[in-house]
Amino acid sequence: MITIYKSLFKYRLAVIITLHAIFPTLSLLISFLLRFDFTLGQGNYPRLFFLSLPLNVVIFLIISGMFNLYQRIWRYVSVDDLKDIVKASALASLIFMFMITFSGQFIGYPRSVYVLNFAFFIVFNGGTRFTIRLFRESFIPASDTAKNVLIIGAGTAGNEIVKTIKAAKKKEYIPVGFIDRDKSLHNKRIQGLKVFGGTSLIKYVIRKYRIHEVFIAIPEATNKTVQNIINASKIPEWDLKFKIVPSMLDIMSGKLRINQIRDVSIDDLLCRPNIKLDDTKVRKQLAARTVLITGAGGSIGSEICNQVASYKPSRMILLDSSEVSAYHVDLELKKKYKDIAIHTIVGNILDNGFMDLLFRKYPPDYIYHAAAYKHVHLMEWNPLACLKNNVLGSAVLASLAERYGVKQFVMISTDKAVNPKGIMGISKRLAERVVLERNPSGTLFNVVRFGNVLGSSGSVIPMFQKQIRDGGPVTVTSPDTKRYFMSIPEAVQLVLQASTLNESKAIFMLDMGNPVKIVDLAKNLIELSGLRVGEDVEIVFTGMRHGEKIEEVLLCEQEDVVPTGFDKIRVQKRNHHDPDRVERFIHDLKSNVELGNMRLIYNDIKELIPEMTGPDFEEIQQRMFN
Repeated sequence: MITIYKSLFKYRLAVIITLHAIFPTLSLLISFLLRFDFTLGQGNYPRLFFLSLPLNVVIFLIISGMFNLYQRIWRYVSVDDLKDIVKASALASLIFMFMITFSGQFIGYPRSVYVLNFAFFIVFNGGTRFTIRLFRESFIPASDTAKNVLIIGAGTAGNEIVKTIKAAKKKEYIPVGFIDRDKSLHNKRIQGLKVFGGTSLIKYVIRKYRIHEVFIAIPEATNKTVQNIINASKIPEWDLKFKIVPSMLDIMSGKLRINQIRDVSIDDLLCRPNIKLDDTKVRKQLAARTVLITGAGGSIGSEICNQVASYKPSRMILLDSSEVSAYHVDLELKKKYKDIAIHTIVGNILDNGFMDLLFRKYPPDYIYHAAAYKHVHLMEWNPLACLKNNVLGSAVLASLAERYGVKQFVMISTDKAVNPKGIMGISKRLAERVVLERNPSGTLFNVVRFGNVLGSSGSVIPMFQKQIRDGGPVTVTSPDTKRYFMSIPEAVQLVLQASTLNESKAIFMLDMGNPVKIVDLAKNLIELSGLRVGEDVEIVFTGMRHGEKIEEVLLCEQEDVVPTGFDKIRVQKRNHHDPDRVERFIHDLKSNVELGNMRLIYNDIKELIPEMTGPDFEEIQQRMFN
């Protein structure tokens, strides 16, 4: 059966034209048979039939060509195709009737044949197409390269994606049908495809129609909705991939096209809705200002650069110690924002003379300080470099901000600064104190503290993705490890929004929902790659490394938070400030780092971070001294 089908497909046009010649032949024949009780009639009627038959065939073939019926893909026949078949049949029937009536060669031609002929045109032409489609969907398997696709969402986006798939020259996908929660659409057909029902039927449809990929055609779907769809689709033995159709706003604006379907990313699996903040005040604050961004080439820093640039500052200073990172962000921004003066500087914030020269040449109004060493386990073996860069670097920048009258200084911090268990967390906690505990000045100093950022260079996601590409195993420290997660754009929105709250010496935090288990994140990422956990890629638990905690928190026990004017942002203001002690610590840290005197550094840390007690801190002490 399959061999016959492939042979017919090879000579597709010839077969289709032959069928279009057979349709009017059968139409006229059956019309006469019905008119004359299953005979061609008596007397002159058989002659009229045979004389008019070639005319009927020729007219129908010509009109079918005019309506492009030969070029239609029968396996995708739809209501639109049926409309064209009706129009072609009506026009062919009218021309046929006109020529029979006014030629003078067909005296006594039965008038009922015209109507029957028209009706059978539609029955044979449309019925054959729908029969072939039904036959193919039921008995003919997809080619080796084409993928069966189930579309979630029968709205505008779903409708458009089906049209795009059908119009594609290369048939990479075969749309099978829709799933939609709207009960009024269930069992209806859109573009000739059935709306099977709600999400409870997803697994049934996947098995029955051998679905390879699921297209989520709900562009405005929340992360929770995407997660629910993925969970409802999971079949242990099934290799299934998910893609998301871009939003219609992006499509209409020209930013994206409907066929630019993206893979489901791990950002879509945050266990809460995406956070959107009001940027009206941010726009007003940054417009026509000079903004300095440190660590501009990093994952967080580069996103800050992009979002700040969208608010049209007059000047941007992009500072990074990495030439390669600085080059990439410079190239991207200057291509997109030609009306902004962008100065990309390669340099180190620890270089006092260099930084002073930079501030004198381009005095900034706002500083977003994202430069930091942040890889936890690496910093455990490089404590002096970590403390020097994260703490002393922040101190240099804060002093220059005061000296040159910067309006606001916002530092990026981390939940690892709370009850720190490693050098990186300690350095960020000390940097927070260095920035916040200062003598009064005209500069507002604030800290933004948040959890892990999905996709950043320090995130587990890039590591998991590489391990999956390499065939595994994916390494997770513990089955109980939990972390707060947010996307990079969310993190940057928080940073920019916090700078508009007109607070000073405050720590801002985002309501990030519930923490996520790292092992669940790893499983989702493996499955989204079309692989199976335990069969294609193993998950191996390696045990906790130095400096890591089972679960992060955003607040110390002695810290209290209060809500702000923005629903998702909370603020914590420290009551205890000791700028003189912090200033002495900075002075001592400079010399102790140069001398490598870890014992004195440890004593200062113990005094400045009072919660650093117990076995964990003793372990840190041993690592620092060794």
